[in-house]
Amino acid sequence: MTTPPAERLPDLAVLFPFRAWLRHPALRAWTTWLFVALVAVPPAALALFAGSASYEAPAIMFAAYFAAAWFLVLWVLVRPQNVGGALLAQVVLLALLLEGPIASGMETVLGGDFDNLLTSVVGAGIPEELAKMLPVAIIVLAHRRRGFAPRDTLFLGAVSGLVFGAAEAVTYVTVYMPALGQTGVTGSVEAVWRFVSDPVGHALWAGVAGYFLGLAAQYRRPGPWLALAGLGLGVPALLHGLNDWDVITGNVLWVVLQVVSALLFLAYARIGLVATPRPTPPAVVPPRSWGPPASVTPEPVARPTAAPTAGRHAASDDPVTAPIALGALAR
Repeated sequence: MTTPPAERLPDLAVLFPFRAWLRHPALRAWTTWLFVALVAVPPAALALFAGSASYEAPAIMFAAYFAAAWFLVLWVLVRPQNVGGALLAQVVLLALLLEGPIASGMETVLGGDFDNLLTSVVGAGIPEELAKMLPVAIIVLAHRRRGFAPRDTLFLGAVSGLVFGAAEAVTYVTVYMPALGQTGVTGSVEAVWRFVSDPVGHALWAGVAGYFLGLAAQYRRPGPWLALAGLGLGVPALLHGLNDWDVITGNVLWVVLQVVSALLFLAYARIGLVATPRPTPPAVVPPRSWGPPASVTPEPVARPTAAPTAGRHAASDDPVTAPIALGALAR
């Protein structure tokens, strides 16, 4: 059956359905307005700071711009289940208050040397990754009854890393580049690279640390908690130290390290394993030496309950990327 050709043009209400747009919930979603902000920020920055003698305000705006862009990408990739605006605000606030002073203080004391891998890990990797872990660890401990999934804490860690990377980019562009005399084309390329790569690079490593904090949150005893948190610090600190190591910085091995970091983050975010308790075996009644055999009434089998969903971005709505239970691998 073919559709008959239209005889007249559509009404203006069809061509420009303003009322339908205003009533539709998609137009009021935060993702819509974040996208609009990403489009509007660059021209707004040029209009506001044209002719400005200071680099600080434009640097802050552009660092926040790229961090927000990466936030949108990571949200679509990770799809956290139990993360809302209040938790995100807490992570950002704690990151702004804690990360800079802790990282710079530890780096001053430890004095990292990037010619040596060990000192690169100890002097740069551990201080910065620990500083990025602290906001997530505080939130996990403060909201222990909330029941975070590792994917949730992975995303919170990534947000903490975005804040750290954006702040680091601003500091480098406004403080270190003028001191090093990086101007002209070289300085512009360096600034763009910092604004684009610093937030997401730190987000990848901090997200891996956040995943291990999510695993640690499933334990009450301090031993397993500290062991998993320590592993969550050690893995990204090693990657971070390798990234800053002068031997591979700027060559093909450095690029390979970025690819490995991205794949590791995505592997934990999309195909992460979640530990599940082993099922309790049914009680066995010993046979009687006399009389009729004892009857055992089997206990009812508990029906699996559906996991809470957070809309179309939830993991339960995404079976391909839903975390795999460790118990399923033993079958």
